[in-house]
Amino acid sequence: MPLRIPQEDLQWITTHCGQEVVDGLLRQAQDTGWSDLHLRRPVWTSPGTSYNGAVLFIALVAPPRQQLVVKVICAGPPGREAAAHTAALNAVGTFAQQHLVDQPHPSLDLPDGRAVMFQEVAGDRLTDVFPAGALTHEERKTVIKAVVQGLLSDWNENVLENAGLERMTVSEFLRRELNDVWTGGGSLQAFGQELRVLDPSRPWLYSDGMRLPNPYLLVEGGHSALMDPVITILRGLGHGDLHLDNILVPREEKLVQPQAYRLIDLCTFNMSADLGRDVATLLLSALVRYMDHEQELPHDQRHALLRFMVDPDAAHRARIVPEAAELVATVRRAARESMTGWGDPWERQFLLSLMATALRFTTYTKISEAGRTWFARLAAHAGGEVLFQSGEKGIGARPWPLEPGKDSFSLAPGFARVGPTTRERTVEFVPDEVPRRRLWDTRTGAPDALAVVGFGPDDTVVAIDNEGGVRRWTVAGDELPGTTGRAPRLRLGHQSLVASLTHTVLVARPKQLEIMHFPQGSGAIPLRPVPLDNGEHFLVTSGGDVFATHNRHELTVRNFEDGTPIETLSCPPSMAASAVSIDASVVAMASSREVHIYPRGQEPIRRSVANSLVFLPKLMRKATPDPGLQLAVSPSGSHVGCVTFEEVVVWRTSDGSEVYSRKLTKRESKEAVGAKGMRLVCTETGTLFWLRRGRLSIPTMDGGTQLEQSGTGADVALSRNGRLIALLSTDGRLEVRAL
Repeated sequence: MPLRIPQEDLQWITTHCGQEVVDGLLRQAQDTGWSDLHLRRPVWTSPGTSYNGAVLFIALVAPPRQQLVVKVICAGPPGREAAAHTAALNAVGTFAQQHLVDQPHPSLDLPDGRAVMFQEVAGDRLTDVFPAGALTHEERKTVIKAVVQGLLSDWNENVLENAGLERMTVSEFLRRELNDVWTGGGSLQAFGQELRVLDPSRPWLYSDGMRLPNPYLLVEGGHSALMDPVITILRGLGHGDLHLDNILVPREEKLVQPQAYRLIDLCTFNMSADLGRDVATLLLSALVRYMDHEQELPHDQRHALLRFMVDPDAAHRARIVPEAAELVATVRRAARESMTGWGDPWERQFLLSLMATALRFTTYTKISEAGRTWFARLAAHAGGEVLFQSGEKGIGARPWPLEPGKDSFSLAPGFARVGPTTRERTVEFVPDEVPRRRLWDTRTGAPDALAVVGFGPDDTVVAIDNEGGVRRWTVAGDELPGTTGRAPRLRLGHQSLVASLTHTVLVARPKQLEIMHFPQGSGAIPLRPVPLDNGEHFLVTSGGDVFATHNRHELTVRNFEDGTPIETLSCPPSMAASAVSIDASVVAMASSREVHIYPRGQEPIRRSVANSLVFLPKLMRKATPDPGLQLAVSPSGSHVGCVTFEEVVVWRTSDGSEVYSRKLTKRESKEAVGAKGMRLVCTETGTLFWLRRGRLSIPTMDGGTQLEQSGTGADVALSRNGRLIALLSTDGRLEVRAL
């Protein structure tokens, strides 16, 4: 009996799948004895995401009565899905019966290279079965836990009990995992080109205040500056593309049944897969929503999430939105429990799986550019942790990177930039940049002549009193949680600093540094104090992504996460002042009459300056010790400014050229004496703002133009992007203006 298909259904199949599929169904009916076939109405299409262009529909056939998922698969690699699915069904029978869907009929090969698969409906129904990506957070979390445990403990139970150990280098592992997107200048290398990180002269990259290995060069391997350690790994059964929409979960009485999950789309099933790949893919697919625009995390939370994923730490977790942190913790805990006895080798294998999967996610164009760049960052962080655990020298200390003043993960011109932007380093000097528009002002509380102001992530504004008490606001003026101070008082003004990447505040107390994190919506979480070596240490009151201290002999750049050293530079004799850029890509130090500038990756620059107490008689000048001076570095490090008792000078760090200089007036020289109410900051254009005895001026304008202000200034700060300036007065008034 010929197969009967309603005209409306026949037209739908022809339109969406082609006549070849209709012909294939007619041939299939001859082999199975079907007499009737019609589509389930309304026409069902997969509620998940199809990445390979397959067309799915539900066919009701008889006799015998069956409800089938018909999947028309594209030609090429996806066409192997039927064979891969069969191999998965045969691999572990018990797991397959519980968590895969059967193929009741052989697949059909079409003349144009496509294939048609016939699969059972998961749970024998559609109305109460949902992809994991469509579930609520709590439901999704329980399903992810069940799937991770099932993958490792059930599907791969025999592997974990009987498998031998495989040894290979990091680069061999990564190339094997990324073969299809890496070889022949594939899509992975294309995105690396957009990020401008494929240059082999850049084995180390700067990101998030840390020195990290270039993940693209780790894949390539063989770089003399990058370790390529040998690791031990386990291989076993793997789905290969286990994102949330490839997991179907039923509900009973409206309650999700996490243990009844079914895995679909087994095109990439492999009998000898990296056991970490499915776990990493599942985790990253669950986090995509937090990287894309719809639910994008604030900058500091994105940074904390990076660190929490590769280095689980309660301090990182406390600064992440709970839902995202719970997903990471759930996956890691479930995997760790399933991999009992494998311990450290599993941790390194999973970090590499995370790195490879993150790089693969950078090739998914459905993810925003900001999200894809975050995944590139994750790959670098994971690679850095692998090298650190493998004993790579310098990773723990994280020496600084090669390219000055740049976040290494910035997209090339023509692509959206990620995170705070800075003006181009080639901008010429602008001598009349002034605060043009008041945004808001507030009262911080009690008067404090030694209070400090700074900008945190997302242009939050922070005021710190002389006992380390912290008050915080959004740039719109809404107050955020802070903390009270304690004795003893800080040594003198400016012994505190505000981080620019995370909601973190640092205060320098006698012989130790106190670091406080402020998670979104909550008060301070203090870290264990960071002890300082014997001798007096000074906090370099600039930076932001990182910070620096010095003891007049050595200047140490430190990680804002926990105070660990990044790099150490020798100080010039009789050092009088120091300053660093936001990321410490440019460090400036000076003696009384000589300024030393250290741009990252360039030769140091040395410049002489005139400096004497010109308002004193010559005889008194000779008897007076060498006077000090003040230094400032622009946020990106494009310019360095210096004010002595005689002159003001600004240099461009790209070539060391002098872009502005003038002699100070006698009044300016006299008012430059003292420590209280003094501060110098430099904008990206080279304009200097000088807080001199509590009065704010622009010394890079002839005569040192004084700015209007309310009261006497205690401190002044510039935002990370150089577009906002904050002035804190001794009477507790805080004012923010736009530049």
